[in-house]
Amino acid sequence: MSDVASQLLHGGLGKTLPPLRSRVVRIFTSSTFTDTSVERNALMKDAYPKLKDYCKSKYGLEFQVVDMRWGVRDEATDDHMTSELCMNEIAACQKLSIGPNFVTFLCQKYGYRPFPPNIPADELEAMRQVLVDNGESVSILDDWFIKDTNSVPPVYRLQPISSKLVHFNDNANPDKMGADRGKWWDIFETLQKQLRHASSVCQKNKQFNEKQAAKFKISVTHDEVKHGILDAPGNKEDHCVCFIRKFGDLEKRSEDNEAKNFIDINWEDKQIDGDAKALLTDLRDQKVPKCLKPSNLVVSTLSNWSDKGIDVTIPEHKKYLEDFLKKFYDIITSMIERMVEKDKTHISHNPLYEEILQHLTFCKVKCETFHGREDLLGTIRSYLQERLNGTASASSPMVIHGESGSGKTSVMAKAAFQTASEWFGRSNSAVVVRFLGTTPASTGVRQLLRSVCRQVLTAYGYGDEALPDDYFKVVRWFQQCFRYASKAKPLIIFLDSLDQLSAAEGAHRMAWLPRNLPPYAALVVSTLPKEHGILDTLQVILNPGITRFAEVKQLSLDDSKKIMSTWLESEKKTVTTDQMAIISNAIQQCSLPLFLKLLFDRASRWQSYLHTSEIHVKPSIKGMISLIFDRLEEYHGKMLVSRALGYITISQNGIAEAELEDLLSLDDEVLQDVYAYWLPPIRRIPPLLWTRIRSEINDYLVEREAEGARVIYWYHRQFIEAARERYLHNAEMVKRMHKTCSDYYIGTWSGGKKKPFEYTEDQMKKFGVPKKAEEDRKVAPQPLEFGTNPTRFNIRKLEQLPFHEILSQDVDHLKESTLCSLPFLLAKLRGMGLGEVMQDFSMALANYKEDDELRLVSDTLRVGSSAVRENPFNLIVEVIGRLKNAKGKYIQKLVADAEMATTNTVPLIPYNQCFPPAGGLLRTQFLGHTGEVMCVQATSDGRYLVSGSMDRKAIVWELESSTILHTMEGHHAKAIHDVAITPDNLMAVTYNFRAKQDEDRSNEINVWNIETGQLFIKLLGHTGKGYTRIRFSSDSKFAVCTMTARIENDYNTETHYYAKAWNMENGQELFRGLECHKGEINDVLLGRASNGRNLLVTCGDKDDPAIKIWDLFTGQILKEILDRRRRQNHPTHTMEISSNGRYVAFNFFQHALLDVHTAEIIDLTDDEDRSDCQIQFLTDREVMFKNVDKWDAFIYNVEEQKLVKRVDLNDIRKKNFGKLLGLLVTDDFKTIVSKHEDVKYAIAWKVNAYAKSEVERYECKFQAKLAHDGQVNDTCIVGSQTSVFAGTASKDNSIKVWNIDNIDKALQQEKENRALDAMGVTKDDSDNNDDETRKPSYDRRFNFRQITYRTRTLENEKYVAVLDNMGKLITLYDVMAGTLVEHHKWTAREPVGGIDITPGGKKLFAQGGKALMEYDSNTLKPVYSEAKKLDLNATGLRISPHSSSAVFIGGRHEMEQVYTYDVNNHWYTGEYEPKTTPRAIYLLSGDRLLLVCMRNLTMITMTDCHLIYDQEFVPGWEGTLEYILCATITKNERLLITGWQDGAVKLFNVQTGAGVKNIKAHQELENSFGSNVHVITEINLSSTDQFFVTGSCDKTAKMWDLTSLRLIHIFRGHNTTVMMARISGDNQFVLTVARNDLNVKVHSTSNGNLLTNIIAYTAIDNICILPITNRILMTTTDNRVMFFKVNQVIAQQQRSVRPAQLPPPQMQVQGQTQQSQQIPRRQAKQQNTATGMSSLDNVGSSLCTII
Repeated sequence: MSDVASQLLHGGLGKTLPPLRSRVVRIFTSSTFTDTSVERNALMKDAYPKLKDYCKSKYGLEFQVVDMRWGVRDEATDDHMTSELCMNEIAACQKLSIGPNFVTFLCQKYGYRPFPPNIPADELEAMRQVLVDNGESVSILDDWFIKDTNSVPPVYRLQPISSKLVHFNDNANPDKMGADRGKWWDIFETLQKQLRHASSVCQKNKQFNEKQAAKFKISVTHDEVKHGILDAPGNKEDHCVCFIRKFGDLEKRSEDNEAKNFIDINWEDKQIDGDAKALLTDLRDQKVPKCLKPSNLVVSTLSNWSDKGIDVTIPEHKKYLEDFLKKFYDIITSMIERMVEKDKTHISHNPLYEEILQHLTFCKVKCETFHGREDLLGTIRSYLQERLNGTASASSPMVIHGESGSGKTSVMAKAAFQTASEWFGRSNSAVVVRFLGTTPASTGVRQLLRSVCRQVLTAYGYGDEALPDDYFKVVRWFQQCFRYASKAKPLIIFLDSLDQLSAAEGAHRMAWLPRNLPPYAALVVSTLPKEHGILDTLQVILNPGITRFAEVKQLSLDDSKKIMSTWLESEKKTVTTDQMAIISNAIQQCSLPLFLKLLFDRASRWQSYLHTSEIHVKPSIKGMISLIFDRLEEYHGKMLVSRALGYITISQNGIAEAELEDLLSLDDEVLQDVYAYWLPPIRRIPPLLWTRIRSEINDYLVEREAEGARVIYWYHRQFIEAARERYLHNAEMVKRMHKTCSDYYIGTWSGGKKKPFEYTEDQMKKFGVPKKAEEDRKVAPQPLEFGTNPTRFNIRKLEQLPFHEILSQDVDHLKESTLCSLPFLLAKLRGMGLGEVMQDFSMALANYKEDDELRLVSDTLRVGSSAVRENPFNLIVEVIGRLKNAKGKYIQKLVADAEMATTNTVPLIPYNQCFPPAGGLLRTQFLGHTGEVMCVQATSDGRYLVSGSMDRKAIVWELESSTILHTMEGHHAKAIHDVAITPDNLMAVTYNFRAKQDEDRSNEINVWNIETGQLFIKLLGHTGKGYTRIRFSSDSKFAVCTMTARIENDYNTETHYYAKAWNMENGQELFRGLECHKGEINDVLLGRASNGRNLLVTCGDKDDPAIKIWDLFTGQILKEILDRRRRQNHPTHTMEISSNGRYVAFNFFQHALLDVHTAEIIDLTDDEDRSDCQIQFLTDREVMFKNVDKWDAFIYNVEEQKLVKRVDLNDIRKKNFGKLLGLLVTDDFKTIVSKHEDVKYAIAWKVNAYAKSEVERYECKFQAKLAHDGQVNDTCIVGSQTSVFAGTASKDNSIKVWNIDNIDKALQQEKENRALDAMGVTKDDSDNNDDETRKPSYDRRFNFRQITYRTRTLENEKYVAVLDNMGKLITLYDVMAGTLVEHHKWTAREPVGGIDITPGGKKLFAQGGKALMEYDSNTLKPVYSEAKKLDLNATGLRISPHSSSAVFIGGRHEMEQVYTYDVNNHWYTGEYEPKTTPRAIYLLSGDRLLLVCMRNLTMITMTDCHLIYDQEFVPGWEGTLEYILCATITKNERLLITGWQDGAVKLFNVQTGAGVKNIKAHQELENSFGSNVHVITEINLSSTDQFFVTGSCDKTAKMWDLTSLRLIHIFRGHNTTVMMARISGDNQFVLTVARNDLNVKVHSTSNGNLLTNIIAYTAIDNICILPITNRILMTTTDNRVMFFKVNQVIAQQQRSVRPAQLPPPQMQVQGQTQQSQQIPRRQAKQQNTATGMSSLDNVGSSLCTII
């Protein structure tokens, strides 16, 4: 590590910092005013746009040109500041530019030679004396130069022209303005002549040196060249260029009227100015060539001069201009290329060091003007000293806070500087400094923490660690970084301005901030006191006992005066006594540092001759800012200033200066104001205008990197607020400004497209122009990406365009150009990620809440987030799969674009709406658990869900992005049955002591940080048995539950019941166990007394039914509550407490409240009901009671203590969905969700008001089932700021989130988008979704899965017929279109057992029970009016592909009998009873039937069931008693491949039934009973019969070469048995499905990589491969049919899976054993290009030769 790198990593502020790396090419162009206008206009028109595109597309650099003379009519300016601004801009270009920074055009005109506007007093007085001694009048000199003693030393200042010639800038009065301008040039000539003469005399007299005299003689251009080339630092070859142009005959034609624009002419005699010529010749022909290499000097000589200078109608001139533009472009690009290459060695080329350097540089700048605050700095130093000495074992971060403008940032900067240099600079400390909001990486919390973690890890020698990009994982890393701190190397982090963090990812919740720090680690943060509630949050979450809060207060009057005097002295300024009095008076009214800064900036401009009546000071920061804006508008024009500052203010975190110039050039209101009195050569804003404005406000702007560009923005919040109030109060105007921005970023007016505008009436009269016109504004192009190798995305466009589109309030344009645009969405997903895209949608939906198209696309991205994150091009899959049938102009265009899109990274692309539709009832589905999900809870803000599972994991899910945030595992030995979330939403508690079975219970209670996913503490001391939930105090600091313990004594074993409480901040037990009641404790709660005392509230069972109030800390009983009106009390079984901890709701004999402040019982009703009661506080004002045996719910107003609502729940009783376990009511009281026992759904009910009176009456009506593929174990209500959802956790390993906020709309949206569902019938037509038919067919009809068909193709795959899960509906689809053709409902009593087709696919047959139906294959119309009646009760049908022979299958649960049948003649031809159960059957050519039975192979004839052979597997044949599970057969019917229970694959000769080969393909596994499980579950051949795949209960699928039985690939990734393994028709992919999985994994056959997961949302029932059309059809348990086309995929872009690492399998050939070698990757690649396998021309023949 270099010394510089180490310095930066450790916050080395005490040493010189390296310069920041530039990302801008910024060129200052120097020339005289009039003689190069043609060249400069040509550059502006042709060269600069090309250079902008070159820099951006090739290197991601901004290209900027500073031409202070382009677009300016006059060299003279009112305030004489142009020359000073030019020099400042040259310095800025030299500082910022990478590569070229100065280009000069030296021709034959020396140019404008103004005298200095500010002359030191001793110099001017010496020259004045020369003039007096010479007898010249000095009245003009005395009139225009006034002495200013406020400068130290004093100076004479040239007065503004308009202060004496008031019409100098009066464009409204052109005659008067012309007269005053003429007067000024006479005055200027006089002063110039006098000062030149006097300075020469002073030089001769040795009063002036050469430098002092020269400034009165040289031109502005000469001065620029001096600064830009002659005196420029660094290597001039890399930065400077000079173009020289001469006309051979110009001097001879000096008397021409236009010659004065191209050569210097004396005013007196109209002759060539010899003095100017000599100076120019020396500069151009001597000094500059000596400084520059020939490659940086371009000389052009033209024969003839034209009065236009360069006239492109002259061939010589035209060629010169073309050559000039080409040379300019070539030279500039070569310099850029050279410097970019050199720049690669710059330390800040590393993004980490660049980020550190930006903050350290900012820190040093802030320290340069810092004074005072010793007491606050001392407090910070004391905190750091304690942390670094290790004397404070426990500590939180230190918090600095103060109002805006109080100087927090300066204090933080000074503290950081002192820490790294003076206080602890020698202690080898690692000091990390971030000023939030000053860089893109410090604006978002995720980027900030990632940057800090990277610096800490690198500083401690762990820089190679890979950091995640996920916010929550980064938070976890940040917490862990503090552990690297040690005594030898402490860690100190400064984070300034937490309020500047964007609100994204919940940054202002402060959950990412560590509460406790380890020894030798310190963290200092600062924030505003009120912004975003951050300070209040910190005061809540940080332990006040170990946290220091320090306020930055206003400065004292004495300190303020001292600081003001120090600042003035540093600027070599002073003020008069009267002026100091004004300053003192202002400071007394406001002494905030920002106010002082604003006051100082004004005071430093005051001249000593300025009368106090002309001095304006306001007593507030806002007032002082207003004065700044007043001055800007007065000097630069209100329109220009308002728009320039307005565009800065409306920008999203800053705007590049090149962008600002482009925007002002597109704003015709600005241009009309600027060009009101003259016409520009190109309709753009002159760069000088913004440069002049910026020079006056530069100290209040911050410059930072954003999306690859250097941008400016207001540094102080008060400037933002003031600018908004002043310039953005007109909503319509703000919309127009945002529209201009969106037009700019979308590139509407780039690429030469002319923007129309209208001239004013005055312009039309003055210039003779038509009213309407259009001109090219030369703005930068805005493609989505620059270049392709590598792809460089236009991040500025991707970030800024949606922002401005949203705020321009043109929702149609927003959808068309961004959020419903496939190219834009794909670019942003690839360039920035899904999180940024979802933020755009969140902002858009906040502004357009009712826009269905935006919501549908947002829901599509959210539900498909896992697929889109895996591969952004999966957006194509999600859009088609969810929105194909959706309505809306822009969505239909989005779908059409997706269907036309090409990608080589997505293997399967759907072409029908095959996924649950976006915007429907299902909002999203969470898949991440590998076991049954037992519980789910939501944070109260609706941001997160936390789930617990039988897989012993807890997972935190983010609802907005639908992603896993943390998987919390490793701390539970048993399944998690319960999860609880603290009221502050920061912690989740997982436990299982309430599990139904004793063996599932344990005493593990773990507390997790939701934001970080880290285990925070363990709550110890529980017995592992209890019955009540864990409850929390309202401030989340304490937790309580019950527990039971069996205690043995001498006589028996007794069960004792305790309340158990913990401190949630440290896990300490408040008491080991409080035995509160005699017998069981029914419930426990935590409340708070009016004096703040923490209370424990308990209720007992029948032996001790009182409610008791206890002191939580002492365990002392404070109050025992019984209904004394009763002789015998009845216990309450449950209690609930309001969120403020005051009211406890319970039910002794009637619904009642307990006020814990007063211990008073409040009866809410006189009606008695002793039954158990469900209680829920809807708000702190309303509580709901629902007695178990009653079908009414009662809602009471807590404050008024009366019944206000009554809900009739009889519809729940009537529907009888099962035993009711509980009700959840949404806060808005619109929806109820009911949970029922042992069913696969929760139910959503709509709450309708039907009677209004003193007590409002409601009823609930059924709305929808919230269905799963397994039992629903838990439900929760998820309430966000904008919507309400329901969450359901299920035995199917998934969690679903449902749209219940507006459930009617969701259902309607789903119905519209779905039209007819994938099986051709709406969901309302079929409500039976919870019986056995919901199981996948491989579970429900396991023994028939290779015997009967549910899908059959017809007419060479023109159509496909699909049988639904229930055997009640047959649907015909057009294969290529994926559309429904017809459907037919099966009306027979028994469901259809199978469908099949006759040879050629002309007829389709369906059979169920004793019914057989024949259909036309084109129309699905029944051939007969009713089904044929069979005289047998069959369970399946198969038809020979070669003849009219068919087979009916007998047996209900497995195949027991075979009946052969002629479908043409409708008669039986025979029957056969297999010896063992068939697992597969094959109807072969020659009317043969092959029965692949468990322990034998049997072949019979189909005409009469004659036995051909019966190959039995008995002990001794290969030494096995195992049996066949699955099989497949080659297309030539010669070879049968079988999968066996013991994991073997065995090959048989089909003709004879003899064994050929076998191999141990998968290892045997035992179930919990010690028996072997079904090892091989499926086996399938490729379409070319070259290779096959096997699926297994070992959770893998394997791919084998058929010829050699060599293992090619192992496909991993499943967590359960692989039930399906299918091969695409083109042999590119293997598709695998595992038991209980809700997705299909797609693997590459060429390299074994896992390419993608297709989430089906319910279990996949079947996968049908269509090899002719190369399509794939999938069916699901909820009766969806999904069509996919197979796409070509580039292998190197695939997602790798860990390669197989298994020993080679054992191969057996006729009793011999040999080692099978895996095919080498290189060899496999050289073989068949489609599959990577060796070719096999005749599978049957080649293998049969082995026999």
